[in-house]
Amino acid sequence: MDKRRGIFLLLFVGLTAVLLPYFFLQTQRAVPSLLSPLVNSVAKVLPISSQVTTTPEGKLVISRLEKKSAKPLVASEVLERTSEYRSRFGYNDLAANDDLITITQRLTDAIAKNIDTYDDMPFETLIESYAHDSKTALAAISHVSVVGPTSSDEAFAAFVADVDQSEILLDSDAEIIAVATGAAEYQQIPVGITVIMFAQKAPKNQTTQATVPVARKQAFPEISDTSMIVALNEYRRAHGIPQLIEHPLLCQYAQKRVEDLVAFGGLDGHAGFQKDFEDLNNLPEPIKQYPGGKIGENLAYQNCRNMTTGDGFVAQTATALIEWCFDSSTKGHREAQLNPKFTAVCSRHQDGLFAVIFGE
Repeated sequence: MDKRRGIFLLLFVGLTAVLLPYFFLQTQRAVPSLLSPLVNSVAKVLPISSQVTTTPEGKLVISRLEKKSAKPLVASEVLERTSEYRSRFGYNDLAANDDLITITQRLTDAIAKNIDTYDDMPFETLIESYAHDSKTALAAISHVSVVGPTSSDEAFAAFVADVDQSEILLDSDAEIIAVATGAAEYQQIPVGITVIMFAQKAPKNQTTQATVPVARKQAFPEISDTSMIVALNEYRRAHGIPQLIEHPLLCQYAQKRVEDLVAFGGLDGHAGFQKDFEDLNNLPEPIKQYPGGKIGENLAYQNCRNMTTGDGFVAQTATALIEWCFDSSTKGHREAQLNPKFTAVCSRHQDGLFAVIFGE
């Protein structure tokens, strides 16, 4: 009984110690010097900052508590950190460019408007489109972007933590740089958006319209088409759904769709698939010859987002694509890969873009 009382007493003392800083925060009262050491110690691990004054005896005490203000996400600060990072590794300082800043801001705004499909955005296509409107002729445009961090320090830390993005930060051929920041809401949670672009100025005799921006492609772990079908059938088996067999005609069409995506510069939201089936009298040849009925399509980018957790990640295996990307989708992908009416399938991929075609 005494042991239980001791535990309750410790819990009471601990709770009181945590609540004390919030009491002084809400009431905005000066903290008595006797309580200052305790309140100061607890406040250090809470989202609270203290205002310190000196007593007549020369002792420092907390006179007031205030909520800590998080450092905002500011483009100029991210630019400064980028310059420091490049300098640390012996790379040249880059000049800012107004036209590149405009392109960077336009891409940032586009991300804000399409935050739910950020991982699937056709970045290369968008950048090329924006560059054509630039007064400065630009070439070899590369970029990095991050969604989530709401402070300059956190955003830059995210860039450095990503191997591919940190390499782009050290682009040795770049001559100019631009940084833009923005804000949006993802699943009702405020998120920050940070985009950094690097580029070269094209030769003077080369017009902006002739400039073709070059964005660096991300390197992905190899996932074979065979492993995709194996993982898909394992997934269906676990859900009590009959197995699928690979059909060569579906493979021909899957290859066609992957080539569509590569040409588009990313996932097209099934626009190409819908266009192929608009005119039933003019279907793609493999579909005309396919002996079955209904056709379905799942598309994925290897750098995908789990729609259950909201976490973005690079899929390392076929199982991750099937069970983490497709399975968590709210756009019918899970239903397609668990549809018992589908009996045939084929998967094709290129540059991290996957097309999985189903057939009855």
